Amino acid sequence: MKVLKIVYLSCIVLILVACGRASGETDETVPEGQQSLILSQKESFVSFDWIEEGYTGLFVPANSKLGQATASIIDIYGEPDERGSYEGGDFLTYGKKTFFINPDTGKSVAIALDISEHRLTEQDLKRALGTPDHSELNEMDNFWMYLYNLDDFELMFEAETKEAIIKFVWLREK
Repeated sequence: MKVLKIVYLSCIVLILVACGRASGETDETVPEGQQSLILSQKESFVSFDWIEEGYTGLFVPANSKLGQATASIIDIYGEPDERGSYEGGDFLTYGKKTFFINPDTGKSVAIALDISEHRLTEQDLKRALGTPDHSELNEMDNFWMYLYNLDDFELMFEAETKEAIIKFVWLREK
């Protein structure tokens, strides 16, 4: 059943991606001759693998899986650049990647990645992943969120405003 769901979602996204390309959407802030280069670089960063693998808890852009024990994360990545507490849990930061740990289980329940250097927009997400399941202002964090529901997980993108570039991407348990 899960395989059928993934195949079905893949077909829908392929259709949506094709429609986005056919509509002639472009990045108007880039000179005309460079638009296809910028677009192909963005598309190569964000891929539908993020959704397909996200159903299993694998966070493709960070090459990490949710549910890892703190000790395992430290074994793999070494001592974190920063560690502390966030919303009742712990976090470990390695460069642009942050693991959020449930203090009761000692395992990762979310991973966040700073992707601001890729300068992605809402349109880039829609081209690569389809329309988000939810798009709204998170008043607690004051970020605009784009959410893709993945059964037991959520793939979430955050921007300062609806029109701003995407700053962070998260994979988190529901």
